[in-house]
Amino acid sequence: MTPRRMRALAGPLALLVAAAGLLAAPAPAAAQSAADVAVAREIFIEGSEFAKQGRWEEARERYERSLAIKRAPITLYSLGVAQQQTGQLVEALESFRAFLVEPSAPATKEYEKLARQAVQELERHVAALELRVSPADVAGLVVKLDGVDVPVAALERTRPLNPGEHTVTVSAPGYREARRSIAAAPGSRVVVVLSLDRDASAPDAAAGPRASSALAPPGGAALRATPDAATVRVLPIALLAGGLTTVAAGVAIGLLGVASASDAPTRDGDAADAARTQALAGDIVAGAGMAAAGAGVLVLIFDRDPAGAPRRQAPPRAAVGPLRLTVRF
Repeated sequence: MTPRRMRALAGPLALLVAAAGLLAAPAPAAAQSAADVAVAREIFIEGSEFAKQGRWEEARERYERSLAIKRAPITLYSLGVAQQQTGQLVEALESFRAFLVEPSAPATKEYEKLARQAVQELERHVAALELRVSPADVAGLVVKLDGVDVPVAALERTRPLNPGEHTVTVSAPGYREARRSIAAAPGSRVVVVLSLDRDASAPDAAAGPRASSALAPPGGAALRATPDAATVRVLPIALLAGGLTTVAAGVAIGLLGVASASDAPTRDGDAADAARTQALAGDIVAGAGMAAAGAGVLVLIFDRDPAGAPRRQAPPRAAVGPLRLTVRF
């Protein structure tokens, strides 16, 4: 089909047929309002005016907008013409096929043969792309063609491709991105093989989570160790016991000093001075023991909450169970 013939199809006659097609098309289950149909018709006519001027990009944009508001066979056909003129051969092929599966109507009957011819011509010019990724079973695999995601489930199938320059990228967690630029000639078959290499700087995803994170609760926050009540009471008890022991030792030292002072031959002299020093040391040791014991008692008294109850560790939150999901397709 020549460009001249395509332009003729989008001329004044096509406008009249388009208007009739939009009005006569059978209403779907959820029919558009009369206002929507009128808007779709106006946008379609704008696209046809752009097509007559050879402004195919603007025409394609108007046909797409009109089709989004009101699905009509003539809009599908006209969109296929505009897509073919702008190099979107794959999209044009699908638009013509969609037009041909619509119920036949007198207003569009004459375009069915032209659409079949366009399908045959496009099938010869559309390129084919075969993508092979190794390894193909990597978790989180993302394949993009010209920045658009390619479903992983479709990798085993040959996909139609517009002729021209294209870029294929493949990525996955823990792997370096693989990229390939290709040039597809009309009607050619392009095979692209991309291999993913491990990223040495990335953590090994196959090794699983670290041992420390295995103890984390479902929310992701690590558990923080909190001493229990027995651990909290060790310090004051140790202070109290040690203080009492020190008091006893101080009293014993003091008593020995008093006894030594009583046995001294005179109240003055070296023996009496030594006995008094020993008694003083006993008093100092006993005082230190009493201070330690008092500190232990204070810790036991004040290690309680405002209500007077001992502090207790808050119970851990229960893990959230599996959620019920409602899936719609």
